[in-house]
Amino acid sequence: MKYVITLLFLFVSLSSLYSCTSNSKQRNDSASIQNQGELISIKRFDQDLYRYLQSPSSLQQDSLIGLYGKFMEAFGTVTINNSDISAASYFSDLKGYFSNPMLSQIYKDALDTFSVVLPYEKELSVADELIRKYFAGKQLPTLGMHVSGFKANTIVLADFISISSDRYLGTDYSGYKDFFEDYQRQQMKPEMISRDYLKAWILTEIPISNKRKDLLAEIINEGKILYTLQLLLPNWGEAALIGYTSEQLDWSKNKEKEIWKVTVDQNYLFTTDYMTILKYLEEAPYTATISTDSPGRLGAWIGWQIVKAYAANTGASLDSIIKESDMQNILKQSKYNP
Repeated sequence: MKYVITLLFLFVSLSSLYSCTSNSKQRNDSASIQNQGELISIKRFDQDLYRYLQSPSSLQQDSLIGLYGKFMEAFGTVTINNSDISAASYFSDLKGYFSNPMLSQIYKDALDTFSVVLPYEKELSVADELIRKYFAGKQLPTLGMHVSGFKANTIVLADFISISSDRYLGTDYSGYKDFFEDYQRQQMKPEMISRDYLKAWILTEIPISNKRKDLLAEIINEGKILYTLQLLLPNWGEAALIGYTSEQLDWSKNKEKEIWKVTVDQNYLFTTDYMTILKYLEEAPYTATISTDSPGRLGAWIGWQIVKAYAANTGASLDSIIKESDMQNILKQSKYNP
């Protein structure tokens, strides 16, 4: 079984990735979802592990392994660099890791912040209905929640996606100030977990190519993610979807023509240079190839505009847009020219 560990604040081909195998592969009324008995339930590994840490026993260890075996392998890799859940050292290492006073307080704060997750479960249930509408035969896998100590934001298995809730405690959370910059904290808010569960799932649906990618391919892949999120979270504004402030979104719209002109005139569009691509797509205070006044990740924003134009001009279904691998064809048929 495959699992990946990824920081969703980075774009897909440059994300931190771990795999245990070489191969593997408009909002509806939420009340109607509940009436159909399809309300998503987030599995609370964070709560179950915390109960064990407060009162460890071999019985609880067996229970955790029975409930979360494969996930615990990935979780151990992230937190304690130990994936052998059958080894005596595994749980000993976990207890040692979470005994740190600062991490212990962060854990408590995360449990308090997410003591109730029903609003997110309702939002994700609506999104899951839309997934079934747009992607025949598809639906969200089981969703979970963990605390990693500011490590991997998301852990993805073939049938399980878990969010590290301690990375969503609020922009002004005191524990973040020594570890994260202002531009990073901008998205570290509780309401972002629904978006990031969905983003993690979307990443598993985008075909992976071994071909070396250029900037165009990378920004269109990012555009596909944002366009899909826009359809699955129709009540969300564009700024929240991409993680911008309203001022940053306005700047991007007002400078769209200039952004595109620089990208084309400087011959960046088809570059495969890693550092150039990184500057366009990484979380940063600004996009270094464009302007120090700009927001970060302008490549993702431009890719989003291209994909929206492509969808509007071709009438292509969301599923076919995700599967389309000819990025130059997407650009050509989008007729994108701000």
